[in-house]
Amino acid sequence: MKEIIKELKELEELIMRCMKCGSCQSVCPLYRSDLKEQSVTRSKLAQIESIYEGKLKDTGKILKYIDYCLLCGRCKVNCPSGVKVDEIFLRAKTILRKIEKMKGWQKLILSLAMERPELMGKLAPFMHIALKFSSKKIKNDIYKPIFKDLSERHLFGIKRDPFTKSFAGLQKAQREKSQVLFYPGCAVQYIFPQIGEALVRILNYYDVSVLVPDLNRCCGVPAASMGDLELYKKMVNENLDFFESTKMPIIITCCPTCEYGLKDLGFRITGRAFSGKIIDILIFLEENLELDIVTSLKGKMSLHLPCHYDTHKSNLPSKFLNDHIKADYVTLDNQDCCGFGGTFNLKFYKKSKAISLPKAEEIKAKKIDYLFTPCPGCIMQLTDALISAQANTEVFHPIEKIYEEIKKRN
Repeated sequence: MKEIIKELKELEELIMRCMKCGSCQSVCPLYRSDLKEQSVTRSKLAQIESIYEGKLKDTGKILKYIDYCLLCGRCKVNCPSGVKVDEIFLRAKTILRKIEKMKGWQKLILSLAMERPELMGKLAPFMHIALKFSSKKIKNDIYKPIFKDLSERHLFGIKRDPFTKSFAGLQKAQREKSQVLFYPGCAVQYIFPQIGEALVRILNYYDVSVLVPDLNRCCGVPAASMGDLELYKKMVNENLDFFESTKMPIIITCCPTCEYGLKDLGFRITGRAFSGKIIDILIFLEENLELDIVTSLKGKMSLHLPCHYDTHKSNLPSKFLNDHIKADYVTLDNQDCCGFGGTFNLKFYKKSKAISLPKAEEIKAKKIDYLFTPCPGCIMQLTDALISAQANTEVFHPIEKIYEEIKKRN
C-alpha cells in the first residue's frame, strides 16, 4: 500500500488542477444516464486524492469507479482548467491493478489482440461461428443481444479473411502522384474490411498509392483502458517503429480512437511522436485531394460525430457529407457519445446500450434512412442500438458510399 500511495501521490500535480467546478458533470454521458455523482470526473479525481491523503482505505472500490468510464474525453475537452483526465485515469488504473488483478477474459483479449495478432488473423474467418453459437446457446447473458444482432447482420467475422490478407503490400495507383501508409486498426482488420477496401480504392482512384502493413498491430488503447499501460506503450512503440521504418510521410487512419491512441495519448504516455503526419481519411481527402465525387441517395441522412474525432476538425464530417452525398440532411438533437467506449461495451454492456438507445430512438422517430459516422466502433454500437429500436436505418462510414459511386464510374 505504501508503494501504491506513493505512485498515486505522483499524480497530485495533475489532479490539483481540478477546481471541482462541475463542467465535467454537464457533458458526461454516464451522468446524464444514471445521475450519480460518482460517475462524474470530479468525484473520481476526489477519490484518487483521498487515497494518497490517507482518507480512504478501500482502494478496490476506487478502481471500480475509475473503470466505470467511457474515456470519451468530453470532460477533458470541456474542462476550463485543462485537466488531463484521460491520462490521470489510465495511470491510476495501472497503479490500482497491483491490488485488483485483471480478469481472465480481459487477459485473454489482450493476449490475442495485441501480442498474438497473427493468431487473431487465423481465427478471424471462424469468429462468426463462435458468435452465432454463443447467441443461441448462452441463456440470460448480457452479451447475447449484441452477439445475435451483429452476427446476423454480418458485422462480425463475415466468413472472410482479415483485411491485410487481401490488401497487404503496396497498392499502386495507375498514375501514381504520391504514397501513403494506411493503418487499418483492429475493427477494419477483423470486422469491417469493406471500409479498408473503400479507402484504398478511393485513394488509388485519385492517384495515391497505398502501403498496407502485412500484419496489423493494435494501437494499444484497449490495454490502456484495462489498466495495462506497459502493454499500451509497447504497442505504440511497435507501431511508431514500423511507421518510421517505411519512410512514409503520412499515415492514414479511419478510426478516431486509433489516431488518438497513436498520436495524442501516445505522445503523452510514451513521449514519442511520429515524424510525419497521422491523419483521418476524411481530413486527408478534403485537404489533399480535389474530390469531385457526388453521390445521390433517396431519403434522409444524418451524422454521428465520434468523441475522439480531431477537435480542430469536428465540423469537417458534416461538410464532407453535404458536399459529396446528396440527400435530405437531418441534424440530430442528441449529440452525445454513442456509449461504445471500446472495452466499456464489454464490461458494462447494459449501461453502454442505455446510452445509445435514446439516439437510436431519435433516429427512428425522424425516419432517417442513412446514418454516417467516421468511426468503426460507433458503427458497431449504433447498429446494435438501431436494431433494438427496430429502426430501418443503415449505418456507414462516409467513404463506403463514395466508393460505390467510383465503382459506377468504372
